Amino acid sequence: MEEMEFKINFYLEAQAIEVWLCNEQGQIKFYNQQGELEQSLLVPNFPKQIKR
Repeated sequence: MEEMEFKINFYLEAQAIEVWLCNEQGQIKFYNQQGELEQSLLVPNFPKQIKR
């Protein structure tokens, strides 16, 4: 997870509004400057899980 935390911080420091991470199981997590979000603030209806 250290690599993912680095990437989240890297993108946020580069002025990204949100960062979305998808794991191998298709689960999506959303982050902004305040930390992990319950859902995307930019696209609130975006699913938290991508089905294969």
